[in-house]
Amino acid sequence: MKRRSFLLASAGGLVIPWWSVIPEARAQSAGLYSGRILVNIHAAGGIDQSSWTDPREKDKTLNHYAGVTPANVSGSIRSAPMGSNKAFFDSYFKQTLVLNGVDSETNSHEDGTRTHATGRLDLGYPNLSELFASVVGKSLPMPWLNAGGFSTSAGLVAPTPMPSLDALRGLVSPNAQSASSDYMKQSDLDRVLAARAARMDALQARADTLPRAQTVAQQFLAASDSRALLQRVAQFLPAQLDAAADAHLGLIAAQAGITSTIQLARGGFDAHSNIVSNYANALPQLTNLVDYIWQKSATLGISSRILIRIYSEFGRTPLNSGDGKDHWSIGSQVLMEANPAWGNRVFGASGPRHEPLKVNTGTGAVDPVNGVVITPRHIHAVLRNYLGTQTSDPRFDLKVPASEMFDFLNPGTGTGYPNT
Repeated sequence: MKRRSFLLASAGGLVIPWWSVIPEARAQSAGLYSGRILVNIHAAGGIDQSSWTDPREKDKTLNHYAGVTPANVSGSIRSAPMGSNKAFFDSYFKQTLVLNGVDSETNSHEDGTRTHATGRLDLGYPNLSELFASVVGKSLPMPWLNAGGFSTSAGLVAPTPMPSLDALRGLVSPNAQSASSDYMKQSDLDRVLAARAARMDALQARADTLPRAQTVAQQFLAASDSRALLQRVAQFLPAQLDAAADAHLGLIAAQAGITSTIQLARGGFDAHSNIVSNYANALPQLTNLVDYIWQKSATLGISSRILIRIYSEFGRTPLNSGDGKDHWSIGSQVLMEANPAWGNRVFGASGPRHEPLKVNTGTGAVDPVNGVVITPRHIHAVLRNYLGTQTSDPRFDLKVPASEMFDFLNPGTGTGYPNT
């Protein structure tokens, strides 16, 4: 049969799918997520800090641009004169915090990926996305959407692999055989599903129901709530996705209120040879992705809710004989929000050849005596406070003493570039 128009407007103006199989009141009580959206972006391969946000302009053993082309200056942020760095930071420096001199404590791709995602080199800690999703979005249909990077669950929330547009359409409307036909008559399916839901309601309401049957009924009703939320995505699905399909789908899910965190990745940064030519592609792919997220989220009306964190496994050494760079534990991270008080700043630093440097936890000034080298666990400790995802579970204690709590989100702190 021809597929009917699948959207109806409710009395309050809310657009809902006509085939929603549970009562609107229950869907309302389940709630659509409208809080902060955490976007983690893994720059896969170990991004070279000298080619990114910790440039070196004098030492020719570190970069080909040293002594030839000065670093870009965007507000208080300096970036390497490579790729699309200048255009990117010129556009977004006010909403950006650069964290330099971050010690991954490893040169391993696998360990570095896990460490920056979880905050610890040890096994068993939750990805920041997983921890965030477990606190603010555990009841959502897709609380943690994952399209790259570290995805091993610590048991709090399982990652949902980023679906294709067709797969998401299939989840949203499993009865749709195509755009113009259904597998079975929709009115018949609606009656069957409504009858099943009514039986579960009655089963749960009975005083003589056995505990196991009560549990089954509760699980069914919870699944029905999630299904109703998932079906609401239909009103946001486009005919086709943008070029950054993974980011587009994640933002659609965030706009629809069915996810709280999106994890993405862009690669090409493991350049053991020919770093200039490799990064001519890799850097724009990364900055174009982030630019797309900000532009698209503004179009969708959710940009004010987004926090972006860009990180990698580690940094890179000076140039080697193959005109590339090898693994080095010291690197950089980037945090971004739409209108943060802490934007247009640089906290942390590395030495002239990217040696680890201690910085004062309170001021950000280089402090060889009383300072601390920034590690992923320090960053995660601050972000857990900022995101409201502190946990008392001893298994997930980051083991960061109070004396090592950095104040890098304080707009009055900063390091600058002492060794540019």
